[in-house]
Amino acid sequence: MAPRTKLRVIGRSEVLPKPVLEAAARDLDFDIEFELIDSVKGLQRVVTRPDTFDVYHQWHTVDLVWTARAIQAIDLRRIHNGAQIKGKALARQGDVRAIGSVFDQLFRQPSGLLGATPSDEVVMLPLLHGVDAFGYLPSALKEWPEGTPNSWGWLLDPRLQGRVAIMSDPVLGMIEAALAVEAAEGVSFADVGNLSIEEIDLVVDILLHKKKIGHFKTIWGNYQDAARSMQRGAVLQSMFSPAIAVLRRQGIPVICAVPQEGYRGWHVDLCISSAAQGEQLDAAYAYLNWWMNGKGGAIVARQGYYFVLPDLVRPHLSAAEWDYWYAGKPAETTLTDPTGAAAIAPGEVREGGSYFERMSRVRVWNAFMDEHSYLVRRWREFLEG
Repeated sequence: MAPRTKLRVIGRSEVLPKPVLEAAARDLDFDIEFELIDSVKGLQRVVTRPDTFDVYHQWHTVDLVWTARAIQAIDLRRIHNGAQIKGKALARQGDVRAIGSVFDQLFRQPSGLLGATPSDEVVMLPLLHGVDAFGYLPSALKEWPEGTPNSWGWLLDPRLQGRVAIMSDPVLGMIEAALAVEAAEGVSFADVGNLSIEEIDLVVDILLHKKKIGHFKTIWGNYQDAARSMQRGAVLQSMFSPAIAVLRRQGIPVICAVPQEGYRGWHVDLCISSAAQGEQLDAAYAYLNWWMNGKGGAIVARQGYYFVLPDLVRPHLSAAEWDYWYAGKPAETTLTDPTGAAAIAPGEVREGGSYFERMSRVRVWNAFMDEHSYLVRRWREFLEG
C-alpha cells in the first residue's frame, strides 16, 4: 500500500488555532503536518527552503516570496468560489476599503509581475483580514480624564511607565511604534507604512530610551506571550485578537482600543510552494478549497477575524455570532471563542462596531518597508539593548 500523502503547512498560531487544525485534519483525506512558526522565522524558511513546505499562510510578504520564486501561481479555476475572488477584484466597491490592499499585488500579470488587473492566476489566495490596535485594562483609564479618546500615544505615555508591553515582530512592531511616536511626539511621517532611514532612527532611538528607563514591562512574540504579559502586570500593550479571547476567557476585562489615529490593518493569505507538484500540489489545492467552504473562517471569526467572502462563513455561524462579530450588534446570548469556552457576555458590543465601521478606520496596512533590512538591524538593536 502506498503511503498517504502528507501536506506540509506553515503558519502562525494566531491563524491556526487547534480547532482549525482538528477540523482540517478531520475533513481532508490526507495527512497534514502543521508547523507553527512566527512571521520572521517563517518567512526566512519559505524564501530559502521552498522544498520544505507545501502551503504557507503568509502575512503581507507576498511580493518578497514571489520575487524569491518561493511560491507558484494559483489557478483560480481550480478554486471553489474562485470566480467570486476575481469578481470582488473587478468590483472594487462595497467592502473594497476592507481588503483593498490585498488586491494591489494579487494577480499574476502577463509580464510575470504582480498587479491588481484581474486574471485567472493569483499568487496568493485571499483568506483573512482584520484590524489590530492595543488592548488595555480599565485601570489604565484612571491616568486620563474621562472621555479622553484612545490614542496610540498611550504606548509611550510616561504615566504608564513599567506597565506597557509591545510586540517583538519588526514589521508590525515598527508600524505600531511609529503610530505611537506620531501621537506622543507630535511628529508626522510621510508614510507610516514605509519609513525612511531617518524616520526609522527616530522611532528606534525613542524606543531604546524608553526601554533604558524601564518603560516596557515586556516584549512579546506571539499571542500566548501577549496574554501572559497582561496576566503579569501590563495594563496596556500591543494586542492580537486571540490574546483578547484568552484573557476574557480567564475573566480579565481587557478592552480593545479604538485609536483616534486609526487601526493597523492586516491580511493573511494562502500560498503554494514553488516546489509542490503532483500529489502534493493536488493536496495543496484541496487544502485551499477546504478553507473556501467557510468552515475555517467561522472558527477564527470567533476570535475576531474576518473572512474574504463573508457570505461563505455566515452559514457556519449562529445568528447571534454573525450579529456580534460582523454586524456590530450587542450579543444576544453568551458567545464562545474557537475553543468553545464562553468569551462574550450577553449585551456586549464589539469595540469599533461593525465589519465596515472597523475596516473603514484602517490608517495603515501591514507592509514590508523599502528599508526593511535596515529596519531589522535597528529593531534587533532595540530588542537586544
